[in-house]
Amino acid sequence: MATDAAPTRSTRQRAGYAKSRETRARILAAALAEAVERGLRDATVARIAARADTAVGNVNYHFGSRGALLRDLMRLLMADLSERRSVATADDGDFFARYRAELLAYVAYLRANPAHVRLADEIKFAEPELYREGVRTWVGQLASRLRAGIAEGSIRPMDESEVTAQAHFLLGARHFLEDMIGHDGRTGDEAVVDAYLGLVRNGLARDRADRTHG
Repeated sequence: MATDAAPTRSTRQRAGYAKSRETRARILAAALAEAVERGLRDATVARIAARADTAVGNVNYHFGSRGALLRDLMRLLMADLSERRSVATADDGDFFARYRAELLAYVAYLRANPAHVRLADEIKFAEPELYREGVRTWVGQLASRLRAGIAEGSIRPMDESEVTAQAHFLLGARHFLEDMIGHDGRTGDEAVVDAYLGLVRNGLARDRADRTHG
């Protein structure tokens, strides 16, 4: 009578890796839920483990420390937002059309995840180096977008120091969007984004005469 072959070592390893990835993802989801509900300061390893239905030792095994877990969580949120923005800006158009689509995607993300703005503010004080890492990442991405706009002619020429300064400005000005979107129940998202984009365009757009003669 034939019998089923015993699982091979590679099969067992693949199953183990899959279970490990699932556990890690469950812990991250629990950490996010705890941070949203209680704030970063009160999101303890014990509470995260209980919410993830796993042992504290498993949390430490996968992340090493509470700080490392929170850093991975914030990086995951940043990667998720970055991916959504990239999808939104995949269409053709000049810098300002692409940036408008990106801002609308950002506003939609804030509406769907309002607590994430609070977490970003908390991380500035709870994990200052992680906050600075995030700023460097966003500034680098914005600087790349500005360079692309300069290359295509939709943005006026500027040197690298101004590119970096403008990227910091664009990042900091997003607090305007966070404060404005729909708080009074009347201002629509597109109106807020277009008001902000009008300021950006006035500061960055290449003059029409320059385009004609450049």
